[in-house]
Amino acid sequence: MALILYVKPYTGIRHDSTLYLVQALHVLNPGIFGRDLFFLAGSQADFTIFPQLVALLLKVVEPGPAFLVHSMLGRVAFYAASAYLIVGIFPAKWRWPAAFALIIMPTGYGAFSMFSYAEPFFTARPVSEALSLLALGLLVRNRTWSSILVFALAGALHPLQGLAAVIVAWCWLVQRDRRWLWSLWLVIPVALLGWLKVGPLEGLFRSIDAEWREMIIGLSDQVYLGKWTPRDWCIVLTDVYLLTLLAAKVQLGGAAPKLARSALWAVAIGLACSFVLSDVLQLILPTGLQLWRVLWLAHWLAVASAPMLIWESWKDPQRGTIPALLLFLIALIGASVPYSTLPWAVLGLIPLHMAWPHVKAKTGAGIRRLLVVALLAAMLIAVTRYELKALHIFAMLDHNYELMRVDVVMLAYPLILLTLVAAAVFCFRRANRFGQALFGALSLVAVAGALTVWDSRSPWTQVQESATGTDVFGYDVPEAATVFWYASEASPLGPWLVLRRANYFSPYQLSGQMFNRDTPFIGRELKIQIDPVMVQAEICDFVTRSDSRAAPCRVSTIGLESLCTAHGRLQPPDYFVLPFDQLEHVRGKWVVRHPATGEVILNQYLYKCTDWASGLKEADSKEQG
Repeated sequence: MALILYVKPYTGIRHDSTLYLVQALHVLNPGIFGRDLFFLAGSQADFTIFPQLVALLLKVVEPGPAFLVHSMLGRVAFYAASAYLIVGIFPAKWRWPAAFALIIMPTGYGAFSMFSYAEPFFTARPVSEALSLLALGLLVRNRTWSSILVFALAGALHPLQGLAAVIVAWCWLVQRDRRWLWSLWLVIPVALLGWLKVGPLEGLFRSIDAEWREMIIGLSDQVYLGKWTPRDWCIVLTDVYLLTLLAAKVQLGGAAPKLARSALWAVAIGLACSFVLSDVLQLILPTGLQLWRVLWLAHWLAVASAPMLIWESWKDPQRGTIPALLLFLIALIGASVPYSTLPWAVLGLIPLHMAWPHVKAKTGAGIRRLLVVALLAAMLIAVTRYELKALHIFAMLDHNYELMRVDVVMLAYPLILLTLVAAAVFCFRRANRFGQALFGALSLVAVAGALTVWDSRSPWTQVQESATGTDVFGYDVPEAATVFWYASEASPLGPWLVLRRANYFSPYQLSGQMFNRDTPFIGRELKIQIDPVMVQAEICDFVTRSDSRAAPCRVSTIGLESLCTAHGRLQPPDYFVLPFDQLEHVRGKWVVRHPATGEVILNQYLYKCTDWASGLKEADSKEQG
């Protein structure tokens, strides 16, 4: 439990949890948020019941504490469901190692290190994943109809994660009974509904045009397999190789080998369908379904099986220690540690592991010792490279512990954490009864300590979440207003969470652009509207951060007049917020203070666009006169 909390601390309403927040706010206040870009052309919220559930929660609890508590509950639920499935597929002696591997090893899958299971923030994904694992646990125990009901709930919460698990489950059922192949006839009524353009199925046969596709690629190219990098495919290759080894271990007992075969078939189906239907045929609905997400379960099973595969290889006297070291390095380096290790090294390690039984007899003792040294050196290089990069990033943040939990980043590297866990297990087993009791007490202390530091929100995030819905500017922004809020992190939390108003533009609002064609095109026009201010504000931000003694920086009047003047068919924002004092037309000021020390972190200034647009009109009239 302490590891679950410690290795992935809570950093606030970030990433996709921001989107689920606004979806829930839209349910509660459709009149306010209906004019937000995220909802103008429809949104991905149309395909899930999760926003309605979050909206019920927000009726009684403020977003900050609600998201914090349920993020923790989501993580606990994920690992509890993982334990349930582990018990169902692994022999007894490998259950604890599998559980520890899932906690220790990276959780990333897919393209660009963007996706991971058991995310440390509150979205529908961890909940849907937990339900999917629970459903698979029921399935391997032959409780088929109960598992179908749980799969349905998982899909209702997050269709993409749930559908990925259903593909794995279907492959499992087909292995057990070929009559499940008859379920493929369901494709016919689904295709008919798509042909008749019923509901979301209308996108089943409609294509994404070239202009729309280019806009999707500009922000969401991860949905196309052809845009993935070689590094991404090396991670996929690692998972597939580990699953292939697991599928062959039928002599070990348990259902894990059979589930591995199901996962391999599911990966083949998901990747093939994604490539043909999305990359080649450019169909709208298959592109949105992102069937390559079957990789989340493939990665889960590959990670859980790694301890068993490595240990069984180590114990095999016919293979020796080198294959076990190779396999350990494949799992370690091939895992998705974001942009810090070298996953492409598996392109050499995997063939060497496959070829070793055939070349073992031809290699002398000296070559073997040299190879062992080389493998150990590779591990050391991987660890050193990761730790140095972590320290470099920490230095770039001025060694600010509030902005980066450097202890978590450095200790969470799999080899480091594995060493600590292995040492603790070794000491526990060697200890007498008193020593084991002491270890138990220390584990409770560790859980308490992990709980106290789990909330690792930055001061700015804490202030934002505690200020939700309050009059921070001392000015009443009308409910019908749209607000552009410049933020260095490009987050829309300012308008959505603090002001409870529609946001004018943020890249976050384009996350569902593959579901609705109008969204990226409206977004492009809005981005053009704010670009002059964004460029100048980013320069000011950089100057201010680089030199605290620099003269106060401001956005030019021309830039603000451009922001507040309609260009084309879209209207400018009604209000805008900048961290710069423009010296005129200030409607409100928010002095943001550190929640613990009271020190001023920054100032935010509220402006009304008509104050600046009118100045432009006056200038034009003078020129005409």
